Amino acid sequence: MSALTVELPEELHKKAREVAAAKNLTIDALVTIALAQSLSRLVAEPYLEERAARATGKGLEEFLAQAPAVEPAEWDRLPEGYVPKK
Repeated sequence: MSALTVELPEELHKKAREVAAAKNLTIDALVTIALAQSLSRLVAEPYLEERAARATGKGLEEFLAQAPAVEPAEWDRLPEGYVPKK
């Protein structure tokens, strides 16, 4: 483990203390969780963008061909009058 000293605005620190107490966490645990979640989003975005840029669609037709040619269940249908966004 590493120690890190961080200066926070008083209101943010107060809110962090409240949330940590409500969730029965230490401030350290709350900050660790929040930082891990934030970093996972920051790191995942470029990764997903890079993958999307390399996508060719090759194999999509084959994949879709495996789906059964049946009407969806009533609960899984698009609402009446649905128009997709362009």
